[in-house]
Amino acid sequence: MSEPLVFKNRPNQPIVVEGKTYWISRSVTVVPVLLFAIERQLYVPLGKRGIDMPNEQGKWGLPGGYLDFDETTSEAVIREVYEETGLNLPYLMAHHRVVGDLEHPYLIESRPLYLQNVSLRFPLMIFVDDLPPLAAKVGVGEVEELRWVPVEEAIAQDLAFEHHLLIQHCLETYFCWNQAGDRTL
Repeated sequence: MSEPLVFKNRPNQPIVVEGKTYWISRSVTVVPVLLFAIERQLYVPLGKRGIDMPNEQGKWGLPGGYLDFDETTSEAVIREVYEETGLNLPYLMAHHRVVGDLEHPYLIESRPLYLQNVSLRFPLMIFVDDLPPLAAKVGVGEVEELRWVPVEEAIAQDLAFEHHLLIQHCLETYFCWNQAGDRTL
């Protein structure tokens, strides 16, 4: 069984000036396209955004978030996944076959559509016999609910921040996957 993870990051803190909140150093976000394969079926862990989130409340989405002070992008991915799903990526990657990596994003976008200027997408497919349990380490105000969703169902939903399009794009461009389920892994 895996041990709880400990992180060295210093969380970003906002300042409030005349009633308006400003975030210091919140310009980079990490978004792992985290897929779990059982035989030929792919699943994705999705979290329902809680009422304390600044936007997209009540919508389902991938784990991910802002890069904090004193952490690398791969450390941010590990931390965000652990906080929002309870999944211990270092443990899972050490004990299962993995395609993709946490050191090199497959896509970097720089367009201020939401709250960040740069978004790093990390592909990761983990081959398992059974789906591990999901249990967020943050409060329900951030992640209200968690569930495993077959990837075809996730792509068909209107996910937060257009994550359904991110999943589909990653599957098609990085994993060479198509809607018929043909894969070149």
